[in-house]
Amino acid sequence: MKKSLLETVLDPEQLSVRFQPIFRIADGDNRLHSVEALIRGPRGTHFESAQLLFDYVRRKKEEKAVDLACIAAICAEAARLPRDLRINVNVHATTLGQHSGFVDSFRRRAHKHSLSLDRFTIEIVEHAPTCDIPELSRTITSLRNAGMRIALDDVGLGHSNYRMMLDCHPEYFKLDAYFVRGIRDDSKRRAVVESVVAFGKALHTAVVAEAAETLEDIAILADMGVEFVQCNVLCPAVTLDELLATAVVGWSKDGLAIGQGAAAGKGNATNLMRSQAHAVMAT
Repeated sequence: MKKSLLETVLDPEQLSVRFQPIFRIADGDNRLHSVEALIRGPRGTHFESAQLLFDYVRRKKEEKAVDLACIAAICAEAARLPRDLRINVNVHATTLGQHSGFVDSFRRRAHKHSLSLDRFTIEIVEHAPTCDIPELSRTITSLRNAGMRIALDDVGLGHSNYRMMLDCHPEYFKLDAYFVRGIRDDSKRRAVVESVVAFGKALHTAVVAEAAETLEDIAILADMGVEFVQCNVLCPAVTLDELLATAVVGWSKDGLAIGQGAAAGKGNATNLMRSQAHAVMAT
């Protein structure tokens, strides 16, 4: 019998995974810290767009189902990653607040692919105005007891507000791209970043800035106390094979020579990423 549209988009085998590196820039470190696993829907459909895929699933109120399907797809791909590389996975706050068996489900899936739970960071995303905070807190405690870390996504927008920042007490704040783009020319955006960094220091939470547009932006963010960046100018979201072809292990151990390899051209971020990796491997 033919699957329904919803069944198709919730089938892990119909989902594809992209990985985008997150780099540590504090103290001139410039090293690969982790990768965020990003989901694309069934190829050849409108739902290949992540935004359309998740908008549709949220309208159907199937956040829990899609989160579990995504985890299944990600674990299958992540089994080929270097064993010392951390992996970030997005999960809806509503899933964590309503699904008491989430941690056990994640553990079984990771065990199937011989993945250690202490390699994972759960990025909490939320697009609904309400969440069962007590249950969310219990699940976060269980995730931490299993060795996982917590990040709060889209900080500064929507429902990733001060209450969530306090209730989740994450190891990482993912600062939304809205506050990062154009930072070199906008004192108000810089003020927002400075406030998040200060709040993070008070809570012992590191800040990850998304979508820096230039190497100059990255330098500004580092000077402001931002510890990590995730952006296309260093590396776009790529397939696993593309990621492994960029000497990712070398990045992790030897650091990334940010600013080298610019001759690859602004129009081809993947080539830029590769030339940067090669520059590191050659040193």
